[in-house]
Amino acid sequence: MQKEIYMGRKLTEARANMGKIIFRTMLRVLLAAVILLAGIRGNPPNGKPASFMAGLLAALMILAAAVWVFFPLIHCKDHVVFYENGILMGRKIWLLEELGEISFMDSTSNRSFFARTYMCTDIKNFNITYIKDAKKNFNRAYLNTISKYQV
Repeated sequence: MQKEIYMGRKLTEARANMGKIIFRTMLRVLLAAVILLAGIRGNPPNGKPASFMAGLLAALMILAAAVWVFFPLIHCKDHVVFYENGILMGRKIWLLEELGEISFMDSTSNRSFFARTYMCTDIKNFNITYIKDAKKNFNRAYLNTISKYQV
């Protein structure tokens, strides 16, 4: 409760980038559909599974594929709110003095075609890949505010 009082006034906020989330989900749906069609074309199903274990294995594989395909949808509620003395990331409040120096980093991995964006602090690196204009709003909130008060 003490942190909420100390946060100060709201400067700006950044919400989830629904276009990016939908685009990446659709790419995964397309890839899964291509793989499924290639598998069915090469080995057409002939009735029900040969045994209960074969059916269970097929169901687990379908469930795992569905989780992978629709994973980006969990980021639909991502948001960042910038206050005078802190940042609200999701449901957690972080004071600027706790976070220390804040920088932004784009990183790529061998497992993905797309880059991820992180807000790096002394405490934690926050994944802000699916948040629209987070870096721009951060700069607008803190760099423009600082220059207003120094005049």
